[in-house]
Amino acid sequence: MSRTAMAVRLAEPVPVWEVASWLTHTDKMRGRLRAAVHELMRQPGLFGAPDPVRMTAVVLAARTSAATLSVEMTARELGRWVGVSASAVGHEVRPYLDREHITDSKNQVRSGTQVITGIRWQLLPLLDARHHQPATHPLRLQKVEFAVLWGLLEAVCAPGWSHRDGTQTPPGLLGTRTGRGAATDRLALLLLVLEARATGVVRLRGGAVDEHGRMAATIARLLGRSSAEGAQVLARLVSAGVVEARVTPNGREQLVIPAVETAYREMRRLRRAEGRPGGLIPGPRRGGTTAGGDQTPAQDAKPQFNRGKSASGTGGASAGLHAYHAPGAALGDEGAGGSGFSGYGREGSGDLPGRACAREDQAADPDTTTAPVSSTGGAGGPLRGEMPKTPPTIPMQPEDQEQTPDDASADSGLDAAAELLADMGRRHSSGPRGRVPRPHRELQVTLAPVEALWDRLMWDSTRHLVEKATRRELRRVATWVGEERAGHYLARRLTRRLTAQPGRASGVKDPVGWLIGRGLPRLSPCTDQRCDDGTLMHSGTACERCEDHVLDLRARRRRVAAQVQADLPDATPDQQHEVFEDHLRAAVDADTARFEEGRREQAAKDAAVAAKAAAARAQQKADEVARQALPCAQCGEPETGGLCGTCWGWEETEKLLTDAKALVAAGCGEPDDPELTQAMADMAEHQAHARIQDACDKADAAGASATMIALAAKMKAQDIVDEYRTTALRTLGREIQVEAEARNAHAAQMRRRHLHPSIEDAEQAATQAAEEARRRTAEHLLTLRSNAWRTAHTPAPVKPASDGQPTVYEAGAAQARATVTPAPRPQGAWTCPDCGLTLIGQPPADCRCAACEGKAAGLSRAERFARLAGAAS
Repeated sequence: MSRTAMAVRLAEPVPVWEVASWLTHTDKMRGRLRAAVHELMRQPGLFGAPDPVRMTAVVLAARTSAATLSVEMTARELGRWVGVSASAVGHEVRPYLDREHITDSKNQVRSGTQVITGIRWQLLPLLDARHHQPATHPLRLQKVEFAVLWGLLEAVCAPGWSHRDGTQTPPGLLGTRTGRGAATDRLALLLLVLEARATGVVRLRGGAVDEHGRMAATIARLLGRSSAEGAQVLARLVSAGVVEARVTPNGREQLVIPAVETAYREMRRLRRAEGRPGGLIPGPRRGGTTAGGDQTPAQDAKPQFNRGKSASGTGGASAGLHAYHAPGAALGDEGAGGSGFSGYGREGSGDLPGRACAREDQAADPDTTTAPVSSTGGAGGPLRGEMPKTPPTIPMQPEDQEQTPDDASADSGLDAAAELLADMGRRHSSGPRGRVPRPHRELQVTLAPVEALWDRLMWDSTRHLVEKATRRELRRVATWVGEERAGHYLARRLTRRLTAQPGRASGVKDPVGWLIGRGLPRLSPCTDQRCDDGTLMHSGTACERCEDHVLDLRARRRRVAAQVQADLPDATPDQQHEVFEDHLRAAVDADTARFEEGRREQAAKDAAVAAKAAAARAQQKADEVARQALPCAQCGEPETGGLCGTCWGWEETEKLLTDAKALVAAGCGEPDDPELTQAMADMAEHQAHARIQDACDKADAAGASATMIALAAKMKAQDIVDEYRTTALRTLGREIQVEAEARNAHAAQMRRRHLHPSIEDAEQAATQAAEEARRRTAEHLLTLRSNAWRTAHTPAPVKPASDGQPTVYEAGAAQARATVTPAPRPQGAWTCPDCGLTLIGQPPADCRCAACEGKAAGLSRAERFARLAGAAS
């Protein structure tokens, strides 16, 4: 394997440690699984999809074979894992996934028959991540990660099995939860387990939350739902016993998963039983019976070494004094010299130097850094103290797939970054690496090529400054290449800039200034914001503007050279070259002068436009000041902007009264009987007058000003309009066409009753649809009839008043005041107690008007109107 290919494959799969159950993992493994699940749910076809669909995608991803990226499962078995029926998988989940290009499913039939034995599923996001995305993509899972994700899914929602030998496999935490909301609960619990700490506590969402609480907001954020739905999910999980809502002694809320807490506690108990120190992070698997056997990793290779064969077939049988090392520093099956002690190094022992620390203060040989390192610590590689504590963040490859340098360049462009990292590791192996905190997780891939510069940032303020600049540039790049590709594109830019730097990382004197001013920003004189060093960011093609600029420069050189050749055909080449340089310099100066002249002209135009805009704003401001200084057009009060508050209140009251009459006429009137409709509108107007006058009298008695009285009249008129609208909609809701629309909507919804889990739910949905159709139709009828009534009763436009006559505003104000100030009650008048109509004459025995009496007697509208007309005459 070439050195470049080895540099690309520095990162290995995340190690899997021996755990008490599938609910315990290392922080690195949990981070990988959490990133994969969230990335899967962020796919365009799954974002906002129903929870059964999203849970099905997670189950298929966990069950996928790492070799073929496919899985065979029946609809019934898949439904048991998701918590839905096989019919739901076949009729809802599978069509949705295939339609949104999330899966590619094919029926598996028995040979020679048409009997379906299963379904072969393939998740397209996993295929795309394997073949078209960089190796650091969250969905580029390896075999061990697929296995751990499937084990975690078994612990959460395994349906349970009965084996042929009579043994039973118990179900998962929510394995028996089926029916409505089962998929949502399983998905929520899986996300909570991935977010839980070793104590079982889930970190709650920060910031302000609504009345449903912080726990519900946390679940809602994980599911992408509202806090009300999150509260419902939380209540179901608590009732199922898989989640507990605790309160600490200091009054803080805690969302705890008891199963995770118990699993880590059991893991620590087992470790203590083995005589190993307890802790939250489990130790690696035991690889043999030697003293160094507890350092055997789960994989065959590490970023810093390749494990070789042990020096002896078997080691010591006892293991009591060996120090516990971090997983990243673990070596082979045995210790340095075969005795199981990491510090073992005697003179004459193999090819080791005289002292074990003889070479720990020297940098590794650049020619041998990437060579395989033997487990005995000989001359083939560095000692343990020279190894980095944290492996560099480089794309990982699946176990069954090799990546060539060309493929790496095509996929992510990080092959040069890998070589650069290897070179920086050779040059700066003795720097402050290990003492400087790593960048934020979301920035590690982006800043991987400049890790040597990052290690020189010794202050938190400078690191925060670089991270802030990196996020700002990521947002700019994401505008053209997308959020998923922005980090890798910026990493390629940093690699290109650092490679072009003289001396590379060692030639940078000011890391902060270089990163913010040279490495991160776009440095291109091109006016196209997509251009980055002559290449368009969104497509990767050459920038046409930059090419045109280069062609213009070459054409200028050719034009000047042809002119010199024509002017001096007999001169020597040196003389022609000297004249050519003078002419070319003059041409450049002329172009520069023309550019400056154009820039000055454009600046003058911009200044003229800005001055014109400023003048327009000043004129607008002056007009507004002049308008505010105008007196009221109705009462003449000065500096009221043309209309004072009192007159405005009376005008608004008049408009609302007109709206009230239109609502009564449209909702309660008879379209075929305009006289009856007009009579009902007049009666409603009379009642509105009385109610508004009562409101004004109360305000006047309370000592309110004229403006406040007008405002009280407007507010009362608004209440009357709302009241009449409600009555009109209720009356129109019983019309024949409205009832027909409601029945049609109810029938249409009942034809879709197969989409509901029960007939009661379908009936409820149909009732809601009918009421909604009734409301919309009534509002439509009310709008049509009220507009028609307004059109028929709109007065003719008033001509401009002549000198000595009141203006239109004064006439409107007088009319509005007359509207809310009824005439004095005539002598001998009486009022009907039912409708409030005022009549003149001898009142009947029951003091009811003819219309109310006819209504009580059950007469028709025409008959009641006839009686009302006779009584009025």
